[in-house]
Amino acid sequence: MKRNIWRCTMFCGSLLFAAAGGTALAATPSLVSVQAAPGIGPMLGGRIIPAFTVTLRAQLPGRVKFVAGEAGMPVMPGQPLVALDDDQLLAQKAQAIAAYQADEVALHNGYSQYGYQLYSYNPPSFMNPFTWMGEGFKAMMGNNQNPWATYQSNLENRAATAMKAQTQLEASVWKIRQIEAEMNNSVSIAPFQGVVLEKEVNPGDIVQPGQPLMVLGSGGPRQLLVKVPESLAGNLNPGESLQVHLGDNAGEVTGRVVQVAPQANPQTHTVAVKVRLPQNAAIGVGAYATISLPSYGSAAQDEPAIPRSALIPGASLPSVLVDQHGVTEMHVLRLGGPLADGQVQVLAGLRVGQIIVNDPPAGVGSGYQLQTSATSGE
Repeated sequence: MKRNIWRCTMFCGSLLFAAAGGTALAATPSLVSVQAAPGIGPMLGGRIIPAFTVTLRAQLPGRVKFVAGEAGMPVMPGQPLVALDDDQLLAQKAQAIAAYQADEVALHNGYSQYGYQLYSYNPPSFMNPFTWMGEGFKAMMGNNQNPWATYQSNLENRAATAMKAQTQLEASVWKIRQIEAEMNNSVSIAPFQGVVLEKEVNPGDIVQPGQPLMVLGSGGPRQLLVKVPESLAGNLNPGESLQVHLGDNAGEVTGRVVQVAPQANPQTHTVAVKVRLPQNAAIGVGAYATISLPSYGSAAQDEPAIPRSALIPGASLPSVLVDQHGVTEMHVLRLGGPLADGQVQVLAGLRVGQIIVNDPPAGVGSGYQLQTSATSGE
């Protein structure tokens, strides 16, 4: 059976990689020992979220006639995003305006009738004997009504009619305002500057009150949401500064803790912590990032450290090749934060003192034999 063989020099010299019967390829890997470095605290990963999000929901039933754009579109305050068909509301508003105009005419007529009754009182003069004779004759016939009482009663009836018309007119005004408010609710407006995270509807869809239309994320500084174990969350306080690793290409920034959840999740036993990132942090919403927590207790002890160049290039997970009695064995690692001189902390997968391959070629895995040479340059 063919064997894959490496020839390498401990800490110096060149390494020859060849499969049996194949052609030798020159490379420059070497063997290094896993060193110990002061622990910088546990590393925890999380996702980037906006400072806050808003879900726009339908306030009225209807058919969607307009959608501003797709997810990822930037929005400005006051920008219309989703509009529902308002033809029925326009018809209702026209009816309400007609009713208002009729109530306005009724009010003017009521005030006119009240004014006529107010100035039409002409009581009989006591200086006119015929007037007294007429009143006496009406009394003999059983009609002893008081003219003043009759006048006052008619005046109050006219006043009540005018007041009723005034009330009806005010009701018509509020009916128009109600319809206008419903028309405003048929259009969803961006409440702030941000970006569309999710688009839930399309033109032509039929929606009901409460149905989601769009999800908006705020612009400005973003936050890193991290689920921190209960044992570590107690050491974090709002306002505390933490190092945030945005990725190999984005580098590191200093974040500030803005919120620590008051209680832990009963299923995961973790506490949600939000870390505010600087305004110029070069990372998008939904991306993955890690934070370095302060060293407390056992976390402050020495941890394994390796050169970043020892990581196998192109591997989906951080991995290294460990020398196991002259044969390579691939170990998947859980990495911590970066250290000085190109070193990186290892939280799991290696022990101090183990021998690993530095600068390994891409695509190499377990099962390769290592042959060391006592002299360099061979």
